[in-house]
Amino acid sequence: MLDTVGEDEVKSILSDFSCLKNQEIEDFLLKNAIEFAKRKMSITYLVFDEFLQLVGYFTLTHKSSLIPIEMLSKTSQKKLSMHAKLDESINCFDVSAFLIAQFGKNFAVADGTTVSGDHLMDDVFSILAEAQHLIGGGAVFLECEDNENLLSFYQNDNNRFKLYGERISKKEDKKYLQLLRFF
Repeated sequence: MLDTVGEDEVKSILSDFSCLKNQEIEDFLLKNAIEFAKRKMSITYLVFDEFLQLVGYFTLTHKSSLIPIEMLSKTSQKKLSMHAKLDESINCFDVSAFLIAQFGKNFAVADGTTVSGDHLMDDVFSILAEAQHLIGGGAVFLECEDNENLLSFYQNDNNRFKLYGERISKKEDKKYLQLLRFF
């Protein structure tokens, strides 16, 4: 989109985005998404409704991670072994996986309509299925704040993420839950 309409127009489109439920989602889109895309660190996908209103977005990248084997069920260990290498010296899977780095809905849409989270997630996996076909892989992970509603959403029957760990951000003094899903 940057190449098609230019950076100023993209910034104008993004300026209408608001996510009062999570300021981090809004801040990333308004302050970092363009720069990260230019540097090829991640790609942000904008989702528009039929009236060309920005209703949501998600940011994807690829990242290596260590997943302790004891955090996974036997079934998940077996699935992950197809996409990762077990480092027996530290008893962790070393996996290079797709990362859903950001995921959010726009609550500032003019008529108040929004896209469902499940619809956004379906869009994510549509893109990831194409990437998987081109480069391989089969694991997707994300981190979310320790919030019951978010956890419920990511673990619902449509999204099927499984909790495997947590991380404490010293910078933000927040706990993030780590979730994993296989294609």
